[in-house]
Amino acid sequence: MVDKKLMARNTLMLYARMLLIMFVTFYTSRMVLEALGIYDFGLYSVVGSIIILFSFIQNVSALATQRFLSVGLGRNDHAWTNKVFNTSFLVHLTICAFVLFFAETVGLWFISHKMNIPSDRVSDVFWVYQISIISLLFQIMQTPFMAALIALEKMDTFAKIGVFDAFQRWFMVFVFTLFNFNHKMVYYSLFLLVGYFLVFVLYLVFCINKLDICKIKPKISESKDLFKEILSFSSWSMIGSLSVVGLSQGIALLTYFFVGVVANGSVWLAEQIMVAFNRIIGTLQTAFNPQIIKQQSVLQTQEVSTLIKLCCKLTACIVLISAIPVFVDTKVIINLWLSQTPPYLEGLIKIVVVYILIDALSGPYITVIYAVGRLQKYQVTVSIIMISSLILSFVLYSLGFSIYVAYSARVVCSFALLLYRVLLVSRIANVGYKSFLYNNFPRLACVTVISILFSEFINGYLYNGLSGLILLVIINALFVLVMLSIFSINSTERRFIVNLIRKRF
Repeated sequence: MVDKKLMARNTLMLYARMLLIMFVTFYTSRMVLEALGIYDFGLYSVVGSIIILFSFIQNVSALATQRFLSVGLGRNDHAWTNKVFNTSFLVHLTICAFVLFFAETVGLWFISHKMNIPSDRVSDVFWVYQISIISLLFQIMQTPFMAALIALEKMDTFAKIGVFDAFQRWFMVFVFTLFNFNHKMVYYSLFLLVGYFLVFVLYLVFCINKLDICKIKPKISESKDLFKEILSFSSWSMIGSLSVVGLSQGIALLTYFFVGVVANGSVWLAEQIMVAFNRIIGTLQTAFNPQIIKQQSVLQTQEVSTLIKLCCKLTACIVLISAIPVFVDTKVIINLWLSQTPPYLEGLIKIVVVYILIDALSGPYITVIYAVGRLQKYQVTVSIIMISSLILSFVLYSLGFSIYVAYSARVVCSFALLLYRVLLVSRIANVGYKSFLYNNFPRLACVTVISILFSEFINGYLYNGLSGLILLVIINALFVLVMLSIFSINSTERRFIVNLIRKRF
């Protein structure tokens, strides 16, 4: 049976965590842009942004471990769940070894021989790359502990660690800006590395001391079959994650080669907006994921279908409330966010918002696919779609199209992925696709278009600045809630949401 009260409490805690991290992320981006300057900021974004991108995909990576842990918890078999955790720990060590090998061979060769780096920045770029790799390894090894907290639905602790993470990010950037370093990119990377290490240690110490399933006693000789199964599952998951990194980094590199390093800084900042929205989406879906996995593990198809529909609609509601003001009042938001506006940024942010509006609906379907566990064909297909999107961007750049047209290839990719995931889940989990494709999605699309047009109309009568933006956010939120209530949310779901709010407040 789905624990609806626990889901409501977890969602609220996760949103408090997310809002704080978002605020710190945007504030520190402004500080770093001022400290590095537009050129070095753009150059750093080419090399060091792999860390930001990995944080964007970490929810998917954690889902692989969480899937096995949730199955064990669903069966109330804590001994087997602890065995899963230890095996997962060994698996992530193995993944770190592979990442380190490829980063120091293929990756280093590409950075050294294929990037057109100014001679006075070659040494700085090398060290930024090496430091970023170490930071990435800490991020990878943090994943099993993060997954354990989510699987156990200890969102209060997860939120507290998030608060610490937000504080250390701000503190590291603040200390960095106090000094006038000669090699600013390198020192900025070092400060970030210290922060990632501290967060990793916090996860490690808490989980080992407080969670029974996280007692580390890895014995690969006793769990070879489980090791192979989790390694295979995690490897396919990592392939999908690397596809996301490859798409984002590939578009950044194409922009670097075809447009220039300053434009690449704008792409990186647009990616920050994408990361922020994915935190909003991931926060809600993290509260749903354990329940979806547990219900799927015991083949409760009806419960899974209900959770998917509700998660999609609540996700759409939250994304529309937060994304439409960004799309309509982009220039005001950029002026509030940054002290100087890089070229191309305004148009790129609008494209990111459209991408997010489509991609957000994929979340619950990804969770079901991971719960079922058939990843090979899925990840291959996803990778092909993403590579095709990257090739499309390359072709568009080569034909002389603008950065906006080439970057929009991501929107096409997100729609193709959503369609594929919905059809795949209908086949492997017996969750019907017709209701989503012919009813829910068209209704949500209509609400989205009408809400954007309404907000554009209203914005023409509001003051240009912070006060106008606040009014736009409030009016848009009310309009979206009314539209969704009329056209998308049915009476049963409306009662469910009202009951959740009543139980909590």
